[in-house]
Amino acid sequence: MSAVRRFGKRVLGWGLMVMLLITIFPVGAQAGDKPAVSLEQAIRTVKDNFSIPGEFTNFTSGYNNYNGRATWSLNWNANDGKGGGFNAQVDAATGEIINMNMWQPVDRPEPGLQVPAFSQDEARQVAEKVLKRLAANHIADLQAVPDTNQVIPLNNYGPVTYSFRWQRLVNGIPFPENGVNINIRGDNGQVVNYSLDWTNADFPAATGAITPEKARQAFDQAGMLELQYYLPPQHGPVVAGQKRLPQLVYIINHPANGLIDALTGEPLVMDDGKWFKGGAGGMGELAEMHNGAASQTTKPLSPEEIKEIEKTAKLISQDAAIAAVKKWLAIPANLTLSSANLAVDWQDPETSIWNLSWNTSKPDPGQINYVTARVDATTGELVGFDLSYSSPDGKPGQLDRQGAQQMVEDFLRQVQPERFREVKLDANSKYGPGPIPLKSGQNPPVQYFNYRRLVNGIPFPENGISVTVDTVAKRITSYNLNWGQFDFPAPKNLLQTEKAAEIFLKSRPLTLTYIQIFGPAGPGEVRLVYQPLAAPGTSAAAMVDARTGQLLDWQGTPLNQAPRPYHFNDIAGNFAEREINLLGQAGLFGEYGSAFHPDENITAVSLLRAMLMAKNGVQGNSDLGDDEVLKRAREQGWLKEDLQPGASITRETLAKLIIRLLNLDHVARVEGIYRVPYTDAGSLSSDSLGYVALSWGLGILKGNGSTFEPGHQVTRAEAAAALVRTLAVKM
Repeated sequence: MSAVRRFGKRVLGWGLMVMLLITIFPVGAQAGDKPAVSLEQAIRTVKDNFSIPGEFTNFTSGYNNYNGRATWSLNWNANDGKGGGFNAQVDAATGEIINMNMWQPVDRPEPGLQVPAFSQDEARQVAEKVLKRLAANHIADLQAVPDTNQVIPLNNYGPVTYSFRWQRLVNGIPFPENGVNINIRGDNGQVVNYSLDWTNADFPAATGAITPEKARQAFDQAGMLELQYYLPPQHGPVVAGQKRLPQLVYIINHPANGLIDALTGEPLVMDDGKWFKGGAGGMGELAEMHNGAASQTTKPLSPEEIKEIEKTAKLISQDAAIAAVKKWLAIPANLTLSSANLAVDWQDPETSIWNLSWNTSKPDPGQINYVTARVDATTGELVGFDLSYSSPDGKPGQLDRQGAQQMVEDFLRQVQPERFREVKLDANSKYGPGPIPLKSGQNPPVQYFNYRRLVNGIPFPENGISVTVDTVAKRITSYNLNWGQFDFPAPKNLLQTEKAAEIFLKSRPLTLTYIQIFGPAGPGEVRLVYQPLAAPGTSAAAMVDARTGQLLDWQGTPLNQAPRPYHFNDIAGNFAEREINLLGQAGLFGEYGSAFHPDENITAVSLLRAMLMAKNGVQGNSDLGDDEVLKRAREQGWLKEDLQPGASITRETLAKLIIRLLNLDHVARVEGIYRVPYTDAGSLSSDSLGYVALSWGLGILKGNGSTFEPGHQVTRAEAAAALVRTLAVKM
């Protein structure tokens, strides 16, 4: 297989392979220049700040220069076949660690539940120390994002992970795209992710910005919200005979995507192609933090690390790679080098390839606007390049918007006469070059048309027809039909658009923020805008139910039904305070809102609902009816007794339920092998001895010391403590 074909493949994810970048000189450097921070310094910086697991012995490195920012990429991976790796990026100019990720394979315990050894508050202390150590120069401009809305699931496929974020402020105004994110494992307190996003740019002053009231007027006048039929995403295969149900909603559909320029007071419609970023073993890092500041002792380089440093000296330089390209290909003078990196060929680890890209921020019809090239870093051989033009054949379009549209519609009338009568061209569709929509007389060489299906005169964007026209050759170059059979609700008793906007903006008020605009040439200017943002740390509504006025998420689910943590106000000093806090953080036991009622007797439905939520997740189980909860508990094999939803739970019944949760029912029913250390053992029913013995032996239920008291009615606090101890059992 040729080098060109081998390199044509692309790595699709971290779990498959991390792209390894290796280089000598940064983009734009003069011959002989070197990065301010060497590869060795970058390695030492990472090892001085993080503990890299000993099993990660396979080390590779890389260098990347993209949009004027040079970084070292350092990768440690395991060779034991189990997978896992540690990756870090270091700014080659400042020496700052800007990204770190670590993944280690873990065995998922049965029944697939996790109980963190460290609380959220303890993890936050670790994150704050990491922040002060690695982002000291930025702390004055950072604002902590509240984590009060963070739900900690107990049914993870891996350890519970706590996430913390700090958002950047500029001139006291939020810049949501910038900040620091830190993730901490709950089982060992180890830092598994750190990322620093920081933009160096000119920020416009807020003087002269319009008021929020003026922004609201502009939002309404622009008609940012549109009435649509919305089809929630499908998860898993569609059941035969079951139809997905569209919902009537108000949702943002406007080229400005809800943004109002704070200085002009007009909707901010970006040019096509531009966008902004909306808004190991032991105790790990936590134990180290508990014992004081993390060790700053310099750690020795491994043989693999030394070998990698030596290896880079044998590869051709970036300048030599550029020369190899220009030997065979003339790079137009209007193009600038925008990206240069060296990557290990994913199919041939012994081969390294230089990847070079040139582009222009001002596309010119008929000219080369983008060049990519690939060079073997050992031999200097040019192994491939690609050219991109702003128009086919470099010629101007021969059809204007109206002419191209006429061609499309003549075609659709022939190929889809019936459905064409049920669609409408989406004037807000952000496709193709030029303003949106294209003005009369504009003739871009490629034009895109998206027709949305109408049902009862209301757009249904999930369905429609899309067509692409090559206006140079005067032909249709793409056509796509997407159509389905659905049961559409009748558009009756709908909210007015003004009322929907009021509900939407109450949840996501127009907030004065900075955004940075990105384009083909990379990061661009920073703008001051009003954008509809939910309060930091809270869930953002995606749309409004057009009939009920409920706020919905992207799944079409009411926002108030989404999993949320509970912070109970009546458990301070309780013996089970820690356990209750954990379950509340996971979204369990929210029947009374911010109160827990620890001394109240637990009911069958309350306990079984909590078990279902712990085992299978909060979503879809928190709002089940009482009878459905009992039905599912029986299907799980937990409930075999004849209990009513509101019945109290005795200690004897609790022992049976928690042992069945651990899938040990068949073990508990074995006769003649169990003994218990209780003086009232004779009061146990004949079929419960095994359950009581196992719950005692596993440290879940200890009764009252010398007695078990099987008829004791269990309180909510006692049930919470028993449930957490059950989840913590490692089978």
